[in-house]
Amino acid sequence: MRERPIARDILLALTVAASLALGACASTNAQTLVALPNGYSLQPDKAARSQIVKRDGRGVVPAPIAAYAVSGNVVTGALGEPAPNSHLYTNDLPFSGAPETRYFVLDTKTGKLDTNLDAVSWKKRLEQLGVPADLRIYAPLPW
Repeated sequence: MRERPIARDILLALTVAASLALGACASTNAQTLVALPNGYSLQPDKAARSQIVKRDGRGVVPAPIAAYAVSGNVVTGALGEPAPNSHLYTNDLPFSGAPETRYFVLDTKTGKLDTNLDAVSWKKRLEQLGVPADLRIYAPLPW
């Protein structure tokens, strides 16, 4: 009876284990999202428009979101479709709203959402939450 070298058995076992591990990783369907503070995330809806969702899958700020930014525990932004040219330059151009633009402010620590705010109310709410006055919002990257 001929004995096999133990090193060859170990190498074979490691090769099989690595193959199984890589196969498991390759078949995982990971959800595309942008992690936000305290269990919130920015993720695409079925039409590939950005929305904010809580960890449990509950929608918090429905799509479309035209622009957003994060400051500490606060997520804020503008409601509506992103400007067509915002996707030409990724999200390097700050958002500039029109008089009819509506904004939202989400305090992720408390879960309090203020939405449908005009520009003056939006800036006032951000100030109340201690968000720097020079905060700029940007269009989300396309999904």
